[in-house]
Amino acid sequence: MWRQMTGAERILEVLLTRRSVSPRRLQQPAPNTDELDAILQAGLRAPDHGGLHPWRVIEFRPRNREALAWCFEQEKLRRDPLASPTDLKRSREHATRAPLLLGFVVSPRERSKVPAREQWLSAGAALGNILSAAHQLGYGAIVLSGERCYDETLARQLGVLPGEYLAGFISMGTIQEAPPQARETLSQSVWSCWQGDALPPSPEDPPSQPGRPGQPIRSSERMPGS
Repeated sequence: MWRQMTGAERILEVLLTRRSVSPRRLQQPAPNTDELDAILQAGLRAPDHGGLHPWRVIEFRPRNREALAWCFEQEKLRRDPLASPTDLKRSREHATRAPLLLGFVVSPRERSKVPAREQWLSAGAALGNILSAAHQLGYGAIVLSGERCYDETLARQLGVLPGEYLAGFISMGTIQEAPPQARETLSQSVWSCWQGDALPPSPEDPPSQPGRPGQPIRSSERMPGS
């Protein structure tokens, strides 16, 4: 019999349809200021040991996109002095094409008791929430990184501080052209169950007793003659 989905099931169904959408498939309108605020609030709800919020975003507004395009072009020339005009044009388009463009910066707190790897995990969780929130609001989004994220000159031009890391650029907008469907991946590719085989024998168990370490043997499993 047909059953109406619950609200939670509908939300999960939306999440299961999330796809990264290339900037060339996006158009205006982009999220407005209130929507962007809500998207970032979703990022702030990510798991965060110590409440450190070890990340931040830089918004590149339309009036500054040409300046950003120049920075991208110069970064490309530093990396490849013989870059073709086509390559330079493509670099500039990376700064101007997306309806909304954000830089995602990881900002680990060096003097915190929270290990750096946990802070990176928290930043990654926040980034996932940001992408999912944009999708929930009906927008397409993608994170693109590449070699430019490792360029120290570009990082300083964008205001990335020493000790921070430019992780990537988030593009958001209205989906003009749907992306290809995601390739189906089975949960079993990332899902395993620990069997406890590495556990040492329990002090109560005789050393010679067969069976899984740390587990008593049922009477029906005792060896003949025991």
